[in-house]
Amino acid sequence: MSEVKNIHVCLVTISLGSGGAQRVVAAHSHMFAELGYKVTTTVLRNPIDYAYSGDLLHLGGKNPDQKSENGTVTSRSTADRPVTKPWQRLWQLYRFIAKNKPDVIVDHRSRTSILKEWVYRKLIYRNTRVIYVCHSAHVPIYLTDNPRLFAKITSRRSQHVGVSRYITEDLMPQYGLGHGDHIPNFIGPQWLSVKQAPSKIKSPYLLWYGRLDDSVKDVAFLLESFAASQACAQGYQMVILGSGPDAEPLQQKAKALNLEPNVVFLSFDPSPQGLISGAKCVCLTSHYEGFPMALLEALSLGTPVISLDVISGPNELIQDRKNGLLVHERNSRIFGEAIDNLCLDEAFYKGLKENAQPSVDAYSAHRVYQKWKQLIEHE
Repeated sequence: MSEVKNIHVCLVTISLGSGGAQRVVAAHSHMFAELGYKVTTTVLRNPIDYAYSGDLLHLGGKNPDQKSENGTVTSRSTADRPVTKPWQRLWQLYRFIAKNKPDVIVDHRSRTSILKEWVYRKLIYRNTRVIYVCHSAHVPIYLTDNPRLFAKITSRRSQHVGVSRYITEDLMPQYGLGHGDHIPNFIGPQWLSVKQAPSKIKSPYLLWYGRLDDSVKDVAFLLESFAASQACAQGYQMVILGSGPDAEPLQQKAKALNLEPNVVFLSFDPSPQGLISGAKCVCLTSHYEGFPMALLEALSLGTPVISLDVISGPNELIQDRKNGLLVHERNSRIFGEAIDNLCLDEAFYKGLKENAQPSVDAYSAHRVYQKWKQLIEHE
């Protein structure tokens, strides 16, 4: 526990649902509460799928108090008449910060517009200390459409955290953010303590899970690779777990590849631990990442992984042929061969599985908590 009991940390995020970055924010609320800080999590809109600790400031949408874990709602945003206009949300946040004066804001939002970030830093946050967390290696998502100007705007009373070494050491310095801190995502006790219901999938299966946005996640490539594999021909199934704009097109893609008997689409589940534990492996085929929680979560449960070697994160988590397979070329035949290597060579698979959980010991809650504690308490 922290020796400092009066630190107020305000987390700011788009939502608390549907994605790995949002799960990280929920984990951070638990972490800061366990460190003895007062915690407020500010969400701009629904959904709220993940349990959080501390207070919730909800700036729009309905049912803002769902899934609270020993927490209270500091603002319901007039549940009968939800706040939907951006300026109203910003005004509410401004008033909250002005009244409650948090010691530090930890900003997890995606940040695409330099104009909007000027408003946040200069008008909304004003003189409050802000820690900006960069969750993606795709510059326009977290460093705005003008990253060099963003660096200048955030040069005072601001710090930057990259969730991968690549983001912190290679990407951010290109735009004048060379003094950032590398603090990776972590596996919190809440994730590991969930009682795992047995998977209802009876056949051996591979798993992909996340938000179904194919422009980023390229699940279509995964389906093509699975169709090219011998594992598919031998009765393995591919489970696609998640929701998003491309759910229907991907189902049509599976149909076009004659994969319907072998592919199972399941809706988003905020607690997928049982499904992950029962999988032969978890796959990742994104075009880019930050520090992919799907890989970290799978390995923490003893499930090997197969991933394309994309920027950034997979090569920091995967020890090739030790806890999973790292595929260096976006080629469906080669990825299909990786699936077969893992699924059809039982001795090889057992070695990967034995190494999976120990390989992510460095990302345990205790180790990462200390890094955040040091950053928060030593400005």
